[in-house]
Amino acid sequence: MTDEFTHLFQPGRIGSTDIRNRLVMAPMGTNLASERGEVTDPLIEYYAERAKGGTGLIILEVAAIDHPVSDTIANQLRIDDDGCVPGLNRLTQRLHDHGGKVFIQLHHAGGQTTEKKTGGIRPVVPTQSESGYSARNPRELETEEVETLVGKFVSGAKRARKSGFDGVELHGAHGYLLEQFMSSRTNTREDRYGGSLQERMQFPVEIVEGIREELGDDLSLSFRLTADEFVEDGYGLDESKQMAALLDEAGVDVLHVSAGTYGSAPQTLEPMRFEEGWRSYLAAEIGSVVDVPTIAVGVVRQPTTADEIIADGTATFVAIGRGHISDPYFARKAKEGQLEDLNRCIGCNIGCIGEGFMADKQIGCTVNPTVGREREFATLGSAPTQQDVLIVGAGPAGSQAAIRASDRGHDVTLYDAADRIGGQLHIAAQPPGKEKIQWYHKYLDEQLSKRDVDVQLGEYVDSDLICETQPDAVVVATGARPRELDCPGSDKPHVVQAWDVLNGSVTVDTDTAVVIGGGDVGCDVASYLANQDVAVTIVEQGSEIAPEKELVSRIDMLQQFGENEQITTETGEDVVSIKESTVVTENGVGSESKYSADTVVLAVGHQPNDELVNELEPTPADVYVVGDARESRNIYRATHDGSEAGISIGAVDPTYSPQF
Repeated sequence: MTDEFTHLFQPGRIGSTDIRNRLVMAPMGTNLASERGEVTDPLIEYYAERAKGGTGLIILEVAAIDHPVSDTIANQLRIDDDGCVPGLNRLTQRLHDHGGKVFIQLHHAGGQTTEKKTGGIRPVVPTQSESGYSARNPRELETEEVETLVGKFVSGAKRARKSGFDGVELHGAHGYLLEQFMSSRTNTREDRYGGSLQERMQFPVEIVEGIREELGDDLSLSFRLTADEFVEDGYGLDESKQMAALLDEAGVDVLHVSAGTYGSAPQTLEPMRFEEGWRSYLAAEIGSVVDVPTIAVGVVRQPTTADEIIADGTATFVAIGRGHISDPYFARKAKEGQLEDLNRCIGCNIGCIGEGFMADKQIGCTVNPTVGREREFATLGSAPTQQDVLIVGAGPAGSQAAIRASDRGHDVTLYDAADRIGGQLHIAAQPPGKEKIQWYHKYLDEQLSKRDVDVQLGEYVDSDLICETQPDAVVVATGARPRELDCPGSDKPHVVQAWDVLNGSVTVDTDTAVVIGGGDVGCDVASYLANQDVAVTIVEQGSEIAPEKELVSRIDMLQQFGENEQITTETGEDVVSIKESTVVTENGVGSESKYSADTVVLAVGHQPNDELVNELEPTPADVYVVGDARESRNIYRATHDGSEAGISIGAVDPTYSPQF
C-alpha cells in the first residue's frame, strides 16, 4: 500500500451513493451487448474486471431509451423495455460483489446517428437541418414527441433503479440529442423547447425534474455536460456555466464535465498528442458556479495526474475512460504503488474507436489484448502440452507471444538482433506528439522481466541456430522492412529511408525535403522534419493523405498540417524521377510537376521481413508467423497476433491463423 495518492483514494459521495475512492470509469461504447441490446456474459466480465480492479464508480456505456431510433452504435445496450431488467440486474450484482458502484448512461442519439443504426427509421432532431448532424435525412420532433421523450428518459431511470443501479447519467454531451436541444447551433425551434438558453434547456431540465419527482433521492443523478463545443457557432464556457447552474437547480447530483461534439472529434476523443488532463480546467470553471460535485475527464493517463486534479480542487472526481480499457486494475495498481505494472493508454484510438465502435466491431485495445475476452484469458491456465518455445523478434508481437506463452507454462527464449526490445515501437515514438508509445515499450519490458523468459538481445537467429536448439515451437516475429522505390535517381546519396530518419541513423540537415508517400509513416516523418524547421512536401500517389489512419487521429493530423507552414501535401502525383535537387512527378493526365528537395525521404510502405520462414520449412517445430512478418499492418494487429500465438502454443493446430 502506498500513501502517494492520498487525495485520489479518499472516499466520496454522489447524491445518496457512497463511493470508495475518487476514480470513475467513464462510459465508452463496447458493442459487447447482443444485437438486440441485451446484456451478455462478455459484457459482464468486461465490467466486472474493472470493478475488481478497484475503481470507485463505473458509469456504464450508452443505453438506448427509445430503441432503435435512439441508437448510435451497432450493438447498443437497451433500457427501454422491462425485459432488459433481468440482464442489467445480473450485471449490477456482479459489480457490487466487487465493491464498486455503478451508474448507467441514458442516451438518445438524435441526429448523431444513421438510418443503418436506427433500423431504417428517420433519425429525429430538434430542428430540421442537415447542419451539425451525422444523419442525412433527419426529421424534426413535434412538441408532443419531445414531451413523450421526457417520459422515456424517466422510465429508463425507473428501470435502472429496478435493475440495481446506484444512479443514472443523462448523456447531454458530444452532440447527442440533449446537447442538440441545448445548443443554439442545432436548436432554432419556436416552441417552448427552443429560443433563449433557458428555453433550450427546458428539455433536459424536465427530464431531471421528472426523475426527481418519480424517484426522489433513491437514485443518484449525473449529467454529462459538454462545457465547450469547440466548433464554429457552438457554445463555450459562458453558456455552459449557465446550463450547469440550471441543472444544479433542477436537481442533478453531479456534473460530468466533458467537451466537444462530432464536429470537434479531436477534442472529444483526443489522439495521442494531447497533453494529460488538458481540459480539466473546464471542470474547475463549471464547479465555480454549482454546489454539486464535478467529474473531470479527458486524457488522464496516470495516477499522479488524477491525484493532482483532486488535490488542487479542480474537480471532486476524475473519470478515466481509455485508461480503464488498457488496464482494468488502474486503481488497485495505483493504490498499491505498482506503477511499473500500470499498462497506460497510449491514445492511439485504434482498438477502442477506429477498429471498435466506429467499425461496428467489439471493443479492443492496442496494448491490452484481453479486452472483451476477460473470462477466456482468466481461465486459460497452463497449456495441455508444455513446450520449448523460441521466439525471433522482440517487437510488440514477439514480446506479447513471449508473455502469453510464459503464462501458459512454456519454456520461452526470446531473441532480438537489436540491443533492446520494442522493435518498431522506438521508431513510431519519434514524431512529435507520439512519445506515449514508449509507455508500451516500457510495459512490455517490465512484464518480460517479471516472467521466466530468457531474453537474448544482440543475437541474430538463423535456421542453423534453430536446428541446433531444436525447440518444439518457433514464433517468427521478425517485423518488416521498408520498400524501395524503383525509379530513375532513387539510388542517389540524398535519397534516404523514412525509418532511417526516425531511428536517428540518418540526419537531415537540409532546408527542404520531399517525402515520397503520404501514408502513416510518410506523415510521421514529415511532422518529425517540420519540427526541425525543414520545409517538407509530401508527394502521394493516391487521392488522399493517410486514408487508412484511425479517423479521429487523421482529422487531427490534417488540421495540424493545415496550420503548419512547413508542410505541404500534393496528392495524385506519381514520382517519375529524382534529380539532384528536384523530384519530378506526373499526375493522371500526364502533366509534369517539379518539387525542390535537398533531401528525398522514401515512405512507400513496408513488406514482411519473412526470409526466415522459408528457411524453417524442414524443421519439425511448429512455426507461428506473427505481426508484420506475417502481414505489414499496425501495432494493434501485432499485439493481438502475438498474443494469439502465445496462448495457442501447445493447445491448437499451429496452422490456425487468427483473423483481425
